[in-house]
Amino acid sequence: MSKKIISILAIISIILAYTGISIGATQSDINSWNEQKENAENQLEGVKDQKETASSELEEINNQIFSLQSEIYTLENKLNTLNSSIEQKQNEIQEKQAELEHKEQLLKDRMVAMYKGGGVSYLDVVLGSTSYVDMFTKYNAVKTIAEKDTELINEVANQKTTIENEKKTLEESKAEVESVKQEKDAKNAMLTAKKVAKQETVNKLSAEEQALQKKIDEFEAAIDQAQKEIQESINNSGGGYEGSFKGILEWPLSYSYNRITSIFGNRTAPTAGASSNHGAIDIGVSYVPVYAPADGKVIVARSLSGYGNYIMIDHGNGWYTAFGHLSQYKVSEGTIVKTGQQIAVSGNTGVSTGPHLHYEVYKGGSSKGYRVDPLLYTSHPSLIYC
Repeated sequence: MSKKIISILAIISIILAYTGISIGATQSDINSWNEQKENAENQLEGVKDQKETASSELEEINNQIFSLQSEIYTLENKLNTLNSSIEQKQNEIQEKQAELEHKEQLLKDRMVAMYKGGGVSYLDVVLGSTSYVDMFTKYNAVKTIAEKDTELINEVANQKTTIENEKKTLEESKAEVESVKQEKDAKNAMLTAKKVAKQETVNKLSAEEQALQKKIDEFEAAIDQAQKEIQESINNSGGGYEGSFKGILEWPLSYSYNRITSIFGNRTAPTAGASSNHGAIDIGVSYVPVYAPADGKVIVARSLSGYGNYIMIDHGNGWYTAFGHLSQYKVSEGTIVKTGQQIAVSGNTGVSTGPHLHYEVYKGGSSKGYRVDPLLYTSHPSLIYC
């Protein structure tokens, strides 16, 4: 899309650069500008549509980023809570480990003391007792101490194991949350990059929109000026033709020149700056006489951008003919001509790929008329299309 727009603007720039008040303008120029203005307006609508779509996509991306960042914020809070809990569990594990080591050390110390003191076995308790009651009491005391020591050690060990399992569960949860957050961060980075690219697209489309609008404004100004120039040309030539067009135009060349090299209507532009919507026919000839196709009055005979040496004839009743790329003039502005009178010599001036005659017919007036296919209104020989 961008390259197409640039090409159009380049063509527009070429035409505007060569067209000015000093060389004048004709209805042919106006129609050409109108065509290109319409083309630019269509391009502008296309750019506006693209910009609207891109802006909508940009808004959607912003909404996704906002939602995603909210999710990331929630995940970060969850991670902070998990980290705090894990740290707390780690402290509890360290405390239980210290307590376990302390209890184990007390038990070891007692065992060492008992060993160094000869030790106290259950047999010693039995043999050293003064009575059955004394024996039972001492036996229960020794047993209770051993059981309590063992119970205490097991309790501390179980608490430590429980805390370690809780810590492990928290770490697994943390790993899952971190994995989800990494995915969210990656998606957020992708969306942020997409947002930047989409914003650049919107900015670029805005610039193209402004450039196209500027060219459209230039065309409108040029068209307004051209309308004035056409009227001035008619006024300076003493007004338009007072005769009446009879309805049939004669072939503007000798009948032997019958090669049509470009038809009326859409075509591929043969050279840079040439129109792709051809409002005329091109007849393949070199440097040969060109004749008036009907009685009329020459209202334009001058060099124009693109068309080179150019003649326009008013035939009355809103009918006009025009001829471009001429090499010589045989008439001047204001000249009254008769059917078959030589008005020029064909040539290769202006934007042209080689010698030929550019032939236009206007129907409906010089200011509000429109170009029509000359072959529909011109008596012509058997034609050859190249």
